[in-house]
Amino acid sequence: MLAIICISMKLIKVDDYQTWYVEESNKAILIDPWLTKKLEHEGDFFINRNKDRVSYLTSDQYRKIQALIITAPFEDHLHIDTIKSFSMDTPIYTSKIVKTKLLKESISNPIFLLNEKGSNVGALNVKSLPTSYPYYSSTFSLLIEDKSNKKIFHEGHIVNFKYLKKYNIKADVAILTADEVKLFGLITLGMSYENALKACNLLDTENLFITGTNPNKTKGLISKFLTIKPLIEEELNEKLNLYMKPGDNIDLNDSLN
Repeated sequence: MLAIICISMKLIKVDDYQTWYVEESNKAILIDPWLTKKLEHEGDFFINRNKDRVSYLTSDQYRKIQALIITAPFEDHLHIDTIKSFSMDTPIYTSKIVKTKLLKESISNPIFLLNEKGSNVGALNVKSLPTSYPYYSSTFSLLIEDKSNKKIFHEGHIVNFKYLKKYNIKADVAILTADEVKLFGLITLGMSYENALKACNLLDTENLFITGTNPNKTKGLISKFLTIKPLIEEELNEKLNLYMKPGDNIDLNDSLN
């Protein structure tokens, strides 16, 4: 008798900020990888952040990475040194604006543009979906689906609630911001935990992973113009399965059946 092996989609919060690992069938993708202890831009002046630990991935998990996804053209999503640490054969899936920046940095990896119709990336289907103000033209959301139709929704900044409602987008797990961040006290850069809850309700999920964790740890010039309203962990824990620590993970088929 042949043994039936079911390999399910697994999600891991790679670090204490916003790098994500998704694996199925021994093939993995890495979202917005920043894999150094220090993030800096132009000599620490504009933005910088330190980590206690580079990554919570094992060496075996690193070997499974077959593609990178970059969701935004900003330094803390598009980390050139990290991209250069991967083989030049590793494909990158992203947007036109990020592709332009990659080419300016002489990145020679194969670059593919994501869209709403979806692309097969490793063992997964990945769609890019519209985000919200002020990120309309610069970033995108992700909808990642495995062969058993389990779905992960990822939005690194602000959810487009109108789009979720119009197209009835659903997911088994959401990766969202929940520490409200505003620029000059006016322009929202990261969602409040109340809006994270609203998004989870629309997506019909009880599993929330926090991205952009602890924005107060980000320093440099930009930090002087930010106001931050931290998430209230107890409020979220009462209503959802909350994952916010580095290394937190979920096996979608095992956990959600």
